[in-house]
Amino acid sequence: MKFEINKKTLSSLVDMAEKAVAKKTTNPILSGIKIEVAAKELNVYATDLQTGFHGKTTVEDSQEDCAFVVDHKNFSEILKSLPVVSIIINYDNGVLSLESATTAFKLPTMNAAEFPNVIPSVAGSTVDLEREKILHMIEKVIFCASRDSDPLSRNLNSVYWDFRSGGFLSLVATDSYRLGISEINLQQSSLVSSFLLSLRSVEELRNVLLSCRSKTFKLNFDGSRALFSFSEDSVELALNVIDSKFPNYMDILPKAFKTKMVLSTAEFSEILRRVSIASGSSEQVKMDVNEELLTLSANSADVGEGKDTITVEKEGNNILIAYSPRYLREAVKKIETTEFEFNITGETNPTVLKPFNDNNYMYIVMPIRLV
Repeated sequence: MKFEINKKTLSSLVDMAEKAVAKKTTNPILSGIKIEVAAKELNVYATDLQTGFHGKTTVEDSQEDCAFVVDHKNFSEILKSLPVVSIIINYDNGVLSLESATTAFKLPTMNAAEFPNVIPSVAGSTVDLEREKILHMIEKVIFCASRDSDPLSRNLNSVYWDFRSGGFLSLVATDSYRLGISEINLQQSSLVSSFLLSLRSVEELRNVLLSCRSKTFKLNFDGSRALFSFSEDSVELALNVIDSKFPNYMDILPKAFKTKMVLSTAEFSEILRRVSIASGSSEQVKMDVNEELLTLSANSADVGEGKDTITVEKEGNNILIAYSPRYLREAVKKIETTEFEFNITGETNPTVLKPFNDNNYMYIVMPIRLV
């Protein structure tokens, strides 16, 4: 079997499949991608048994059908290295050849019949989603998810998709020290049930959303699997949901605040960046709210001391409180309005950061003990 294909088109499919490929596995076939050519279509499949990817494109000059599995990492690196617009692929007796005018590679393959079923049938509720909006929501919260892959923490090593009455969808992530919520109204009366996706699955979804051209896509959910279908790109992504309970985040949202401030996003970001340098190994920035003045300060044995003061709009009590500078920086970086609200409930209770007069994004962070 021999055919010619545009390198960029094939490389795009292979890149989208990357995060679905198993990284640590005792089964070598899961570290590969299955390529199948049939009826003048080239199909690319990948799975780690939790995530399944399928993408396809046309091949006009294929003379016969075939299927094989090739190591993803090696195939991808070789594909990217070829300085050509199109490549010739030849598969014969278990050997895969990639050829251009001056370059040739031969790669071993594995038996396609042993590759798992990647895209199972998903018969459930369906909702239409906008690609850019969902990608934007994921970027707003994914950094809050726990990086701990311990099975006991899998409900935190995740992003919660909370579909609620009234057509609302909230994406929520937390590592127990901070929590991010991004919400939109889908303007649809019929929604799917809420579900929990692993961080790895959401990273693969983000990878596909960044690569696809489709303005909209379909989400189909049957209670155990979420199937994302991008018709314009001929791409499908099947993700197993986590059978675990996400914390009841609504219960921890503060209802009243001791101190409320409205801050300039750019000004606060700049002084936070500057003062954080002095936090060193202490990883602590103090905030002293005194009438209309906010002073940020930090000190550590390995760096020294630093402080800066700005004028703020304030309601409520004066307060001295401390936070992780990294947690604050990462939150403020996601705020897109020129001003934001910094609402404090107390020295040991959750603090809320949100865009000014905008409830579609909220970041909750726990203060840390003053030292």
